[in-house]
Amino acid sequence: AAITVVDRPDASVRLAGCCTPVPFDEVTGFAVRGGVVTVHRAECSAVARMANAGREEVDVRWGDTSGCRVTLVAESFGRPHLLADLTEAMALEGAEIVSATVEPPSQQRVRHTYTVQLPDAGHLPTLLRAMRNVPGVYDVGRAQHHAPASPEPA
Repeated sequence: AAITVVDRPDASVRLAGCCTPVPFDEVTGFAVRGGVVTVHRAECSAVARMANAGREEVDVRWGDTSGCRVTLVAESFGRPHLLADLTEAMALEGAEIVSATVEPPSQQRVRHTYTVQLPDAGHLPTLLRAMRNVPGVYDVGRAQHHAPASPEPA
């Protein structure tokens, strides 16, 4: 998805891997090495660290919201055909699965991680609801990667 950097329309933009912002999230940017602007979700823990480290905060806004890649984590109880039912529900909502990881069951619980490409960011709430409606799935949410302990290099 396109990000517009206010006052710097030609700046290179990188979406932060620690918080994986997607369109419609409230976002902020920070100028980093080489004039690149790294975009974080406003509630990302890295935002406070970068501001405290004296990083220049940059005003950013979402532009074109068509096409959206997001990583989701589904928690479920193990059962036969669960993976097939879950991926079918995702496909019916127009999600293209880019990558998938299913951890081995632990005490009858299974953790699935999917990176999906959506035709539009507006599809995300519908996709999450469809995944939660699959029997055996008890939680679905955006992946929360842990930000590094130190700010990004200058």
